[in-house]
Amino acid sequence: MPDKLKLTKTTVDRLPFSEKGKQVDYYDIELPSFGIRVSATSKTYFIRKWINGKLSRVTIGRNNVISADAARKMAADVSTEIRKGVDVNKEKAIGKLRGMTLSDAFKDFLEARQSLKSSTLEYYTYVIEKLFADWATTPIAEITKDMIARRHKTLSTNSGPAAANGAMRTFRTVYNFARTLTDNAIPENPVQRLSQTRQWCKIERRKTFIRPHELKSWYESVQMIDNAVIRDFLLLTVFTGIRKTEGLTLKWASVDLRDKSFTITDTKNGLPHTLPVSTYLYGLFQQLQKFRTNEYVFPGTGKAGHLVETRKQIAIVEKQSRFIMNEVLNQAELDIKNELNPDSVLNGVSFTLHDLRRTFITVAESLDIPYAALKKLLNHSDGNDVTGGYLQITTDRLRVPMERISSKLMELMGIPIPVSAESEEESVLNNN
Repeated sequence: MPDKLKLTKTTVDRLPFSEKGKQVDYYDIELPSFGIRVSATSKTYFIRKWINGKLSRVTIGRNNVISADAARKMAADVSTEIRKGVDVNKEKAIGKLRGMTLSDAFKDFLEARQSLKSSTLEYYTYVIEKLFADWATTPIAEITKDMIARRHKTLSTNSGPAAANGAMRTFRTVYNFARTLTDNAIPENPVQRLSQTRQWCKIERRKTFIRPHELKSWYESVQMIDNAVIRDFLLLTVFTGIRKTEGLTLKWASVDLRDKSFTITDTKNGLPHTLPVSTYLYGLFQQLQKFRTNEYVFPGTGKAGHLVETRKQIAIVEKQSRFIMNEVLNQAELDIKNELNPDSVLNGVSFTLHDLRRTFITVAESLDIPYAALKKLLNHSDGNDVTGGYLQITTDRLRVPMERISSKLMELMGIPIPVSAESEEESVLNNN
């Protein structure tokens, strides 16, 4: 079969499909740049021309969709556009991207952002597939500023200000990605409306932490938790200030008891963070080894393999701390006290896991520990702090501050401080 022939409906229909995995091109005698590519399953018209110094193939359409005569006319039109300097392939690609739906944009975004942390991926997926589910098949370029403003207001009412702001930041990220793909061919990001009209919800930063006078009651209540793994997780969190996920996913491979340190690999800023182990923490890790069942320091029975949820135990601590602070043994006694003198009844210790992080740093700051060391302990980024970027604070330099913080927390909680803890601090000081 010749590779050049008059492309008509009859001749094209007679062309045999190629072997699987192969493609054969046939060119038209009258319009040499016009042809049809035959594969094992399809026959597709195209035109082959030089575009920006490169021999390129522009797809016209499939034989079962468009006739040979119509394809030849379209090929001639495309050839004219190319002579005018139009990059037809680029225009077609941009046109296709202009019609990209929110769902398509999100899929492309995830494919390009495969390094996203699992928690971030889970959150982004929830926002796009749940909070913007009704926009999934809407071309992303057709999502207007008015639509964004209305959705933000609805989310703020139904889910809360923080959830509304977070959802819009996620949408903004995906939209910016799609706009980059189209070389800014789609409108500017509609989320800009929230900034232009000052519609972002104002959210005050939480400043709650466990007060020094509450720590003793809190510690005694924590000791009443039956699940030793969760109990020690709460203690490790308040004695190190690490974030929730950093603690929950901590692995034994990251704990070096000979060096008296442990390393967090899955951090917020993406950089590994090594912390020294104080005398108290050393004993805590030794205790945790008794419950070792898998690779995680805080094992769980679920699919994740590690501890996931602590809300039930936090509620127990809050309840028990209320009994302790009011010097009663149970709810019945507390009810009686409340009837006799409501003003004398104290609230229990209400807290979140992030409150434990704030408690750690508040106690640390009260000891006049250098600001640079505090930032390093919390693994906070230096940001625009040029001087801070030059400071290199090693793990060993953090041993004395960590020991001092542990000792202070133990003092406030009423935990006896062993002589070894005091001698450890003196030994480190002497070595530095």
